[in-house]
Amino acid sequence: MIEFRVLTLKRYGVEQQLVQIYPDPVARESAIRALAARWAEAFDGNSLVVLRRAAAKFDAEKDLARIKAKVLYVLSTTDRLFPASLAPEVVQKLETAGVDAAYCELASDKGHLASGMDAGKWAPVLQEFIDRLAIR
Repeated sequence: MIEFRVLTLKRYGVEQQLVQIYPDPVARESAIRALAARWAEAFDGNSLVVLRRAAAKFDAEKDLARIKAKVLYVLSTTDRLFPASLAPEVVQKLETAGVDAAYCELASDKGHLASGMDAGKWAPVLQEFIDRLAIR
């Protein structure tokens, strides 16, 4: 489980996040392994099987027209799991389905972790989105 989590964290961009804190590659790798070990102790590996099966079978696209809420779609420029290149097609599909959707591209080097790690960078967009909801 630890090796799996190390690879996942690296795909999420944790190495870039830790470069300033741990400039030494060996120390950085040790920190990543410590993060992975804590996760592995707390996480049930069987959950991964269930999540993977759900992801493989779940198709939200057929139900897009059922979305009644306004949507703020945020992707990071360095996210390898959900790359920003997905945005045009997804936003188009949402709009075609009648969903009021806005998109924010988050310029960040934090990969998949960017929305939390660089929350301040897109906070104004979120605040504007929330303010527009309050007007109704």
